[in-house]
Amino acid sequence: MNMNNRNVWIGVAVVAGLLLVFFVGRTFFAKDTLPPAREQEQAEEGTRQEQLTLHQVCRYADSVGIDTTRFATITTDSKAVISDKLSRLLVEIRYGKKPSRVAYSGLKETIDSTWGKQAASAFSPVQLQQTATFGPYNQLVGHYNRLRNRANASPAVADTLRLIRQTLNFYRYTNRFEADKFVLVNIPAGELNVFDRDGKRLLPMQVIAGKADKRTPCMTTYIKGIVAYPYWNVPRGIALEEMLPRMKRDLSYIYNQNLQILDEKDKEVDPEEIDWENLSATNFPYRVRQASGCENSLGLIKFELENPLAIYLHDTNSRDLFTLTTDRWRSHGCVRVQKPVELANLVLGKQTFDAGFMDRCLIDQKPKTLAIPKPVPVFIAYNTADVDASGKLRIYRDVYALD
Repeated sequence: MNMNNRNVWIGVAVVAGLLLVFFVGRTFFAKDTLPPAREQEQAEEGTRQEQLTLHQVCRYADSVGIDTTRFATITTDSKAVISDKLSRLLVEIRYGKKPSRVAYSGLKETIDSTWGKQAASAFSPVQLQQTATFGPYNQLVGHYNRLRNRANASPAVADTLRLIRQTLNFYRYTNRFEADKFVLVNIPAGELNVFDRDGKRLLPMQVIAGKADKRTPCMTTYIKGIVAYPYWNVPRGIALEEMLPRMKRDLSYIYNQNLQILDEKDKEVDPEEIDWENLSATNFPYRVRQASGCENSLGLIKFELENPLAIYLHDTNSRDLFTLTTDRWRSHGCVRVQKPVELANLVLGKQTFDAGFMDRCLIDQKPKTLAIPKPVPVFIAYNTADVDASGKLRIYRDVYALD
């Protein structure tokens, strides 16, 4: 082959290679680059799918008492806006909103903020149902949907639905706190229940909460310790408003109530040596404490709660109130419990107090603090609509006129 022929063949090969590269490249880019109209069509389809998913989730949210008007979309909403609403709604379905009446929040919230996006990307109705494992919640949802069909029948039904929605949100809110069991005090019901995570009632009992003018505040907190044979450190308001006038009239009141007068150094002062005539609500340099024992207003067991409001659970020296009257709202704000021994043993995780502890009532006992294995969450709530142990819907008296 001469030099000229060789050059010709080389030229042909180069041209063929360039043509091959051109056609292969055109085919590749044709697959990767869609016409603008096609891209727009795919984007619109993605937005429609997101709207459809949000619509499905809204239907479920409506069925569990969530106001979905806040998650409504408009035609100009982008897919990103719709996705954000969907994610926020899913998080509310699982974790609820903070109840407006909580006066103190002492529990650390644990919210998986990414869960909403993950659930949205792989949405299924079953997934939502799996977030609701708490028995009383599901029972209440059943009553809510039963009554929804009658909402227009009377204002009373509509009002009942509103009360149920508040309680449903409260139960969702408890999902923010991780614990294998928790204590729930429901003020309008005059009840305390210890629930496990499935909603089983481990220890139901009656309680006595604050009277209407001495309301027990709603809070999230935890039991941090148990005190056997506690002192009652009388709140200053009670000492000045209720006790001081009686002590000034008759010193025997101090002895009959087993009260101790302490100075600013917490040293006990002999009542006979105090100049009571010159004392008043604005001039009282002492604090009042009730000695431990059977006559102590806190009874023999006190459950210390973490909070700055001086609220705690405790036994009482008037246990007959649980049987002689149905008035469950007569304290100064703290919560008297019907079964202090059983509650203490459950919190301690062992049989620390025997059945006869409440009857022996030893004298001259000093307070003894018992450490608990781990803090037990406590919710003090105001739920006027709830279910009882049999699953029956109950509407309780609005004792504080809050609803």
